[in-house]
Amino acid sequence: MKEALKKLPDSPTLAELKPQVGEKIQLELRSPTGRISSRLLGFKEGASLMVTAVSTTGRVPVVKEGQRLNARMISGNYIAAFSTRILKIQNTPFTYWHLEYPQQLEARRIRKHTRVPVSLKVSMDEYEEGSSTVGIWPCSGFCTDISLVGACIEVSSPLGKIGDQLYLTLRVSVADIDQIILAPIIIRNINQIETDPVNVYRHGVEFLELDEDTRLILASFVYQQFLVETGSIDELG
Repeated sequence: MKEALKKLPDSPTLAELKPQVGEKIQLELRSPTGRISSRLLGFKEGASLMVTAVSTTGRVPVVKEGQRLNARMISGNYIAAFSTRILKIQNTPFTYWHLEYPQQLEARRIRKHTRVPVSLKVSMDEYEEGSSTVGIWPCSGFCTDISLVGACIEVSSPLGKIGDQLYLTLRVSVADIDQIILAPIIIRNINQIETDPVNVYRHGVEFLELDEDTRLILASFVYQQFLVETGSIDELG
């Protein structure tokens, strides 16, 4: 699994990642804590990044110049994280911020099919009400591994048949901040595992059409779990 996340050579700069205007950037306020869903408006290498400034509630957060932030973004096949601060707050013709250009950032390329082991309680529900004739909805289970494209879900009875679509809800922690992922999934395979005292049904599921925010949270979580699994950081929580 160590080949799953490939580092760009020679400690890349943001410019070497070539982020595109409009790409999503997740900003995390340190004090007071909070999360801002932002988009890149542009950057000048060595000077600043220009980003939109709207919180996850749709409001412009109350911040001040000089305030420090943690930033995460997906650019192409890479996930990047860096520390920055607000250099300038502009309110006309709309609210946007100039952020300090990062001198260092951590960037990894994540292969889509790389799975990391987890132990997460999850909930499943019908894709459309009345669309499934199996089980009572919603139902709970455990996620035992996860990747950018899918997961392994274990439950005590089949969730349906191969090709059925459901909704999956799970709670993850990224940098000590709880995040909720709600993802449409499709069942790709089902295997019955004989255990004592009850049987377990293992479902391989694929994620369907994740939005940008969910993709970023998922990529950050998978990357974080990879670091835990390889001993690069201590286990969280």
